[in-house]
This record gives sequence, C-alpha cells and structure tokens, in this order.
Amino acid sequence: MINRTMQDWAVGKAVRVGFLTLTVVAAIATPGDFRPDAYVLASKTSFFHFVPHNGLTKIEAYEARELIAEGERIAAQQAAAAIAKASAAASHATLVSSVLVAV
Repeated sequence: MINRTMQDWAVGKAVRVGFLTLTVVAAIATPGDFRPDAYVLASKTSFFHFVPHNGLTKIEAYEARELIAEGERIAAQQAAAAIAKASAAASHATLVSSVLVAV
C-alpha cells in the first residue's frame, strides 16, 4: 500500500496519476517479490493498471476482473496463513501451560 503520499490510496478514493483523476478499484498485494503493490484504477470509461515507479497501463475490463480476482486470491492465502500461524501458536501455548500445570 502506498503510504508516503498526501493522497489516500484506499479502495474507492480518487487519486491523481499524472494529469488523470482516477478511482481506486482494487489494491493488489505483491508479497514476497519485493515489488510495490499494484492498483486497478478506473475512470468513467476506462480501466488502468498502476504500479508505482513502473507507470500506468490502460487495460480492458476482463483484465481488471482478472487482476481483482488475483488480489482476492492472494488476500485469502495470506488470511489462511495467518489463521494457521495463530492456531499453531495457540496450540503451543496450550501445550506449554499444560506442562507447567503438570509440574
């Protein structure tokens, strides 16, 4: 997520990219590849793919849908990994507490 700017890059907010004012449709996380997050932006008639430092690319509606679906898939994977990690930590804490009670 872009955080060192005066603009709000949250979904649904209007942002200025160059001379265009566009609405943020989706933020697509790119975990593990050390690239900045990508964004799907929309004007009244077009969709755009934006990656900071790489520029703005005009895309078709089906490409925007594919990018949004990919972003949702990545978010679901991250949520599942966080839940698994929390579950493992909780089971470890339960095991440690049962060992301490038994002693």
